[in-house]
Amino acid sequence: MTPTANSQKRRLSLSISGPSRTVLAGAPSREAKTDFDSRELFGRGRQIHIHHNDETYRLSITKQGKLILTK
Repeated sequence: MTPTANSQKRRLSLSISGPSRTVLAGAPSREAKTDFDSRELFGRGRQIHIHHNDETYRLSITKQGKLILTK
């Protein structure tokens, strides 16, 4: 049986200056959270790392309080 696009899941992990949390992307379940407050993600830090499709991205809060996503 060949997996279809709907049955394949991609891994997305967030590294937040401590242990990383792994979230499976795919069809949203009732418990899947899709809305986050930046304070939940950053805590007291100003930068997190997002791992997506074997690439690492950096999400940072600027001095002006804006978000920047860089590869």
